Amino acid sequence: MSVTPSRVFSGARLKELRKEAGIKGSTISRLTGIPESTISCWVQGHNRPRIDLLILVADVIGCEVTDFLVPNEEVSSGDHA
Repeated sequence: MSVTPSRVFSGARLKELRKEAGIKGSTISRLTGIPESTISCWVQGHNRPRIDLLILVADVIGCEVTDFLVPNEEVSSGDHA
């Protein structure tokens, strides 16, 4: 039996929260040590972040890790890896 998660990471949601906080991707990169290209890959849906890195990003943006999650059916196939 396979279990499908009810909520998944959304790069679009990360981008939305980052913009709402008025924080550039380059600032997140500088403060967390995560390469800007890596963050861009998350936003574009090429891959998903590890939880430890997502915690760092959430701390910089000022949100909870769960804020990056959306219902599975709301995510397009290109928005999560």
